[in-house]
Amino acid sequence: MKKFFIFIMIVVPLQVAAQWQSTSSNLRSSQPQKKSTTYKEPFVTLGLHHTGDFYKKSAGAGLGLIMNIGRYQDIMSLTAGVEFIEYLTGDPRPDGEDNGLGIVSAGGQVVIPVTARLHLFPTSKQTKFYIACGAEFGFKAHEGGVLKHIYPDDTALHSRSFAVVPMIGWKCRVADFGVYYKHYVNKPFYDSIDGTRNLGDEKARIGYFLTCYF
Repeated sequence: MKKFFIFIMIVVPLQVAAQWQSTSSNLRSSQPQKKSTTYKEPFVTLGLHHTGDFYKKSAGAGLGLIMNIGRYQDIMSLTAGVEFIEYLTGDPRPDGEDNGLGIVSAGGQVVIPVTARLHLFPTSKQTKFYIACGAEFGFKAHEGGVLKHIYPDDTALHSRSFAVVPMIGWKCRVADFGVYYKHYVNKPFYDSIDGTRNLGDEKARIGYFLTCYF
């Protein structure tokens, strides 16, 4: 009798557990499998790019397109694009001839920025902090209207410029934001002839950028 009770105490629980496991497995297999909804960032993306910077009494505002190669989860990414930048400065004309705003165009450039980025660490579930260094090739687009008349031969801008651009930023799947320091190896502006608008001594600019990816 004692052996019978021991047999019942061991076998019955094992049979119940086996039956429960079999029933549970059947229920799970009969339920429809949910498809994964995890979004995977494309390896190559295109974005609308905006920059803004300043130096002394002048400022620049740019708008263009940027192509990003690499995901924000990766250790590195590359960007390249094209952008139009308009430079603004104070009106050099006498007070009686100014435009009321005291601001005139100093000229415009088409620039080609190329950047390599090193993603360092996440700052949230969907963003990473990075450091980067790039190069910017600039080409004269137009002269600065009123401003060009204080330069020799009515020319305010060099035909080409080149700058080195270190930066820091934050990257996520759909946006990119940061700040940069732009140092000109070949500056875009000539020196002024009267010293009132010495844009030609600009060898550095500090600015920000914002890219929204499609």
